[in-house]
Amino acid sequence: MVKLYKSLMRGSLGEQVTWPEEWEKAIQAKEDLFKIVDAMPSVLDILRSMLGSELKRLGKTIDIDKVYINTDLAFSDNGSRPSGTLWEVTVHCLDNNVSPAYIMGGDGVYSLPDTRNEQFKVSALNVLIVEDLIAAVTTGLQKTLRTEIAKFWAAPARSMRPDTAPLSNKQAFIEACAVVTSAELSLSVMANNFDAWLGERFAHLLEADGGRAAFEVRLQPEQDYLLSLQPCFVLDNAERADAEMPLVNESTSYLLHTPENGFEFFEKNIDLHSKLQQRLSLGGDQIRYLKAAQSPHAFCAEAHLKGQLESVSLLIGGQEQLAKPLTSMLQDNQGLHVLRYGIETRFYLLWAALKRTDWPLWLHAAGSDMQQRYSELEESRDQYQAVYSNTFNACFSFKDYVVRTFTEWADRVLGEQLDPESISVHSSYSLQIAGRTIEQEETRTLTEFIVFGLHDTGFKAALTIIGAPAGSRLTAVALEQWLENRNLRLEFTGSLAYSPSVAYQEAYRNYLCSQMEFAAFVARHSGKLDSTDANIIARAMANDPAVTVQGMRIRSQVPALKEVLIISAREYVPSLMLIKTPAGEFELHKFADIYAANRWLESALSADREYAALLIHPDYLHEAGELLGSARTQLSYRYTLDSRPVDLGLNPKAQLADYANAAYRAEVALHKAIAPAGYRALGFEGRKRYSRLSTEFKALSMVDARDNGFPTFEQFTYDSVKAQIEDILRSRGSNVSVDPDQIIVQTEDFRKSVTDVLLEGLAFEAAHPAYETKFSPKYYLVNGHPIVEKLDIRDLSSLSKTFRPGDRYTAMLKEQYQNKAHPDYSFKRAVHARKIRCEMYRNAFADYINGRLTTESFSAVQRIIDNLKEGGGYPSIVNSVSEGDIGLYKFNIGTLGLTAAGDRTVGGVYIFRLKLSSGFFDLLYTPDAPDQVSFRPIAEFIPSIRFRKGPFRTYCSERILLIDQKVINDYFDNLVATVDTRPVIRTQQRSLLPDLFTFHDERVRRVLSDIDERTTSLNEIIAALVYENLLKAANIVSLVVPPVGTVVVAVQVMKSIYDASQSHRRGDYSAALGHVQDVLSGLLTLGQAAAAGAPVKELTRAQRSFLSLFEDARTVAELVTYYTGHEDPADELIGFFKSLMQEGDSALSKTTVR
Repeated sequence: MVKLYKSLMRGSLGEQVTWPEEWEKAIQAKEDLFKIVDAMPSVLDILRSMLGSELKRLGKTIDIDKVYINTDLAFSDNGSRPSGTLWEVTVHCLDNNVSPAYIMGGDGVYSLPDTRNEQFKVSALNVLIVEDLIAAVTTGLQKTLRTEIAKFWAAPARSMRPDTAPLSNKQAFIEACAVVTSAELSLSVMANNFDAWLGERFAHLLEADGGRAAFEVRLQPEQDYLLSLQPCFVLDNAERADAEMPLVNESTSYLLHTPENGFEFFEKNIDLHSKLQQRLSLGGDQIRYLKAAQSPHAFCAEAHLKGQLESVSLLIGGQEQLAKPLTSMLQDNQGLHVLRYGIETRFYLLWAALKRTDWPLWLHAAGSDMQQRYSELEESRDQYQAVYSNTFNACFSFKDYVVRTFTEWADRVLGEQLDPESISVHSSYSLQIAGRTIEQEETRTLTEFIVFGLHDTGFKAALTIIGAPAGSRLTAVALEQWLENRNLRLEFTGSLAYSPSVAYQEAYRNYLCSQMEFAAFVARHSGKLDSTDANIIARAMANDPAVTVQGMRIRSQVPALKEVLIISAREYVPSLMLIKTPAGEFELHKFADIYAANRWLESALSADREYAALLIHPDYLHEAGELLGSARTQLSYRYTLDSRPVDLGLNPKAQLADYANAAYRAEVALHKAIAPAGYRALGFEGRKRYSRLSTEFKALSMVDARDNGFPTFEQFTYDSVKAQIEDILRSRGSNVSVDPDQIIVQTEDFRKSVTDVLLEGLAFEAAHPAYETKFSPKYYLVNGHPIVEKLDIRDLSSLSKTFRPGDRYTAMLKEQYQNKAHPDYSFKRAVHARKIRCEMYRNAFADYINGRLTTESFSAVQRIIDNLKEGGGYPSIVNSVSEGDIGLYKFNIGTLGLTAAGDRTVGGVYIFRLKLSSGFFDLLYTPDAPDQVSFRPIAEFIPSIRFRKGPFRTYCSERILLIDQKVINDYFDNLVATVDTRPVIRTQQRSLLPDLFTFHDERVRRVLSDIDERTTSLNEIIAALVYENLLKAANIVSLVVPPVGTVVVAVQVMKSIYDASQSHRRGDYSAALGHVQDVLSGLLTLGQAAAAGAPVKELTRAQRSFLSLFEDARTVAELVTYYTGHEDPADELIGFFKSLMQEGDSALSKTTVR
């Protein structure tokens, strides 16, 4: 089980996290700190500016990179006559402490190198002026550098959020230092350096006002900043107020922080003092502990900034003693290398300590030599993995490719250095429907927008660039022109080389061997392998040709699984498997034979679809497994492997080294999945149309679910009874806002809120007040509900007998959703029709891209969708059972296998009757199908029902009216129980669907039918209907850049456009895989944490998108508890969701109806 810790880090204080999660945040905090420092102008940039200013002062217009000081070789050179460009000579003189002394008449300044031809001589410049220039720059360098450093720290920092107060670079630096230091403290606790309760105490003291619990360590004499001995501070648990920390033999707890060791805990400060003396080789009176006058964060930051400034003078003044060139040393100082060295050293120690907490029991019990060897192999593995990761990203990082392509264009065309991650694009797209306007607004990073792409001609979104530097030439027009005829997904896949580079082969070979060596060591010493097994592994790594390395594959498929190796030898009976786990590390497993290995791997793949998608070639993934399950949350795939290992065609003299080529080809196939052949075949306009359809579908889904969707039965009942009670009170002269959830009715049989009494149909009698007894029904108010003196228990009794929420709900549906005279009817009908059309187009595009539709079928499907009307009337349909012509038809099923009177319709599933060159062809349209295939031959229907363990029976049954359930289930049972050949279901002329406007009315009619026929509570029927629609909409609206291609594969690759600092964006892609349970469970956890008074994590985009679908917190709480199987929502949970919704969403995606 993964161990959870309470985070002590700024920004996530109190959250329950694992140490790897905390480590990732700490690394990001460190990088954010370094980014602030890296924004400082470089020494060479400042030097260039100085040289340019001096030339300008002299009235010289010279390009310092295109004029050359050429010397006469006839004269001896003692090093004082350097040659090269003016810029090169200047840097050389500074680095080598040279005062140039050129020879007039022999040396000169020219426009070409290595020439002394008079026609190339630069008239505006001579060597004497060059000498003066270099002398001026050398003399003024110290002052200028100090001035530029001070100016930078005083300048305003670039804020990542416009709503935050402006900070100077220095203030931002102090804040960033604070985050890093708090991360160190948090990780120190997780590394078991001291107890968690002490960590929480010291975390509080670390943030205490004015550093009231801190003492600053002062060394006498004052040490050189560049020696990295300072700054140090002590946190005193006792919070002594002394001006100097007294050294006492008392166990009151202290925490020391030093640059190279980080946080260290001491019970007594005399032990702390002794340790510092020993470490620094100083006398006891040379170390003092002065009361802090500021926070430890400010103290440390100020020490580094002071040291940085003073070191400029020390380095320039002591140039003769420098180990490296002056400009290099100055640049190190400019980049605060002392700070960096300290942080990197402390993080290295923390990493080692944290890794030790994960050591298995056998390693803890092992001797120090074995532990040392384990650490060496682990470190070697991690180093080779880091090298391989860098090489891998250079080849396969989609994000790096997008960023690099954009920056190269911006530099070439705009002449600017732009970061697409720090620039956003706001898009606005409008739809005109039934006299109203639906506007879909999106704010994406420029990287995201480039990947998403433009809309097709005639349907462009209005773009606005946000966050570009002032005066930038990057405009919406320039961006659109650049993207008009290019697609970065395709260009990326086209850029992937067919074979790996030598560098990639070497990096992968070292990576694989280090992983294998570490895995073998662990398996051997943990008892999983014996000496014979370990010898086989060693022989394989030594390229013994008698040891065979093979792969494994899915039955009836050609490609081998990626990074699954079977190692065997003739004289060796068992099978050894080296496999990459879902966590990204390799493990060695031993099996009695290949059949046992197969069974184990089949189980591992079947347990994790996303893991299987990383191993199976993407072109074969859809056919690779059998889909099992009966509900969307219980779906799984069953995989069957070939009974024999597959020959990988490796060089027998270097099998593992040669496997780098096979692994590379597998990665190429995986990454090409983001732009399959079908996506390429769409052409520029087709791909842009797909982007536009994604925008429209998001907007229409949001409006159809949020604005036009059915209310939940609970919320409807709550609103209705609230209104009725308030009417009763108003009629008696009392204006009170009531909450039916906080009015509790108590009888001898139950104690429930007024809302629940009506929902559950509980009637009770109430006596006249004159005849009340202690057993008579009463009501009381909870949670601070306002007094309602004029509400009588008899009023509530009357409501319990006459309210009938079911009848009211039915009446509401008829009035608001079926009544054509209702002002919103036309809009609801039109939005639903347009959403259905858009979804059909989008699904057709998706299936074509995935290779499920041929080009001819794709065109035929689009023509049928094109011809669907939105006319509002019910066109005349021929009442005939004869097969129809081209068009869209209801999908009716029945005992005859043919559509006839009395057959039952599967709601939302249709037949597309196409006319192809070969004749008529029927496709079954199955939106939201469990296998994510929308168009399939209708002949697949009966086999899919007959497959007992498959999900399609449930998929169809859920779409059958309640009144038809018994007949259809009997029909399905009969299909399952027989093996005879049944005729394929055909279309009928009478089931033609020519007009999309009829879909809305049919949807409402089906709901009313189910309400009339219900055998369970009305609440369950409405909840299932409403919640499924809302969850589907939440999936759609949460994705900023929808995946293209086989979803489970494309999602994995698309996650790569987000780095560690954007991990919450990666989580949004779980929605694309249907992991809505994750969103709901996450919201429930947040609500429970808030109710318990614990800190609450920031919402993910998927969660915010989900909340944006609702107008009231009660419905959110109902849905979350309904789907997670918890009890009815408590008031605290409702209140929490209400507060979240009042905060508003992140404004990254917004749908507005006007």
